Amino acid sequence: MTSNISQPYTRRLSGLERYSLVINEVYRYNIDAIAEGSGNISCEELQAAMAVAAEANPGVRVRLKSFLGFSKWVDSGIAPIIREVEAPEWDCYSERGSEFMQEGFHPLEGGPVCDGFLLQGTPVRIIFRGLHAAMDARGLQHFAKDIFRVLRGEAPIGSHSTLTDLDVTSKFKDRIKDVPPPAVCLPVLPPSSGNFEKLRYVWRRAIVNKNDRNMLPKMAVFLAQHARKANQPDQVDEGKVGFTIPVDLRGLREDVATTANMTGYMRIYVAPEDTPRAIMQQINQNVRNHVDCALPGILRLLQWVPLSYMIKKMRQGIDQALYQTNKGLPSGGIVSMGMFKPEDFSCPQFKAVTCVGIPGSVGKMNVVIMNYTDHIEVVFSTPEAFNMEGQLDRMIDEFGAFMKA
Repeated sequence: MTSNISQPYTRRLSGLERYSLVINEVYRYNIDAIAEGSGNISCEELQAAMAVAAEANPGVRVRLKSFLGFSKWVDSGIAPIIREVEAPEWDCYSERGSEFMQEGFHPLEGGPVCDGFLLQGTPVRIIFRGLHAAMDARGLQHFAKDIFRVLRGEAPIGSHSTLTDLDVTSKFKDRIKDVPPPAVCLPVLPPSSGNFEKLRYVWRRAIVNKNDRNMLPKMAVFLAQHARKANQPDQVDEGKVGFTIPVDLRGLREDVATTANMTGYMRIYVAPEDTPRAIMQQINQNVRNHVDCALPGILRLLQWVPLSYMIKKMRQGIDQALYQTNKGLPSGGIVSMGMFKPEDFSCPQFKAVTCVGIPGSVGKMNVVIMNYTDHIEVVFSTPEAFNMEGQLDRMIDEFGAFMKA
């Protein structure tokens, strides 16, 4: 489905995107990508390239319009803004010192869905951010690559596609089978005791000094082992360890380039005896069964539920959902972004060395994996309650030992 380019770009709001809007009101629900490298690039050069790339990808310029099931994303014609900031205390290995990134997007007030930052220094850091209700990680990556194409003097690939995740998943509804039902899931980490009035997420970046293409199933096994060790015996007996695995619908189910939120989801469950190979077999079987296309039916109903009501209900139940064993939220989510290619994020003024993906601030635990030719970078994100006593930091130390074994 492609829009008439002579008309303003418009894409309807899917149920999944609407639910993401609710999450964003409870806490900041972004996708953040950070390119680190060297060079001498100016904010003006980046802004000019961003404007050209945005013209070719109007999905990054949209604003939320209308209400309930009539809601849609409409091109505002205004390119995302990139700002130059200073953060001398920030090392890009945690959220500490990156206060400038704490401000989220405000789509319900007519605000933008994408922006960026430039940090000069050693290394130079270029940050692209997107609202998850309007974009997913692959969508933001597509836009960032187009920006660097423009900076290299190339034509952007662009996209005017108006496809939604609902369009794609509905196409395959007759092929869906053997969808794992939601199960009671243990948290990976024990929460600190106390009343956490303000929800806040923390993140940590870890380096694995080798490349391993089986990192996703190995991560699932490691986190499952840690979850069983971290919880009380009675909870372990009653619960499973389950993870959400996102699937890029634009690559797997539909040959389309788009910045939109085009992600399908599947759940996997890790038994005590499961090996990484068994987990990979489970994922592959789910793909064959089109489990990623099985969106919960409630997402269709949510189109007609006022956002204010959903936001109120989510805020009331957020502590129970995040910090307790339940069916509502799995133990975590694991994302593999594949192999990093520095040439995709480089231009004459900037040579990329790494790309860091910050997991979306949602759920009990989220992990983003990026492979390089000689190492792997992993970023863990979790609510602050799971690290008030250093629980996350200790787990990452154990992860390092696990990968060396």
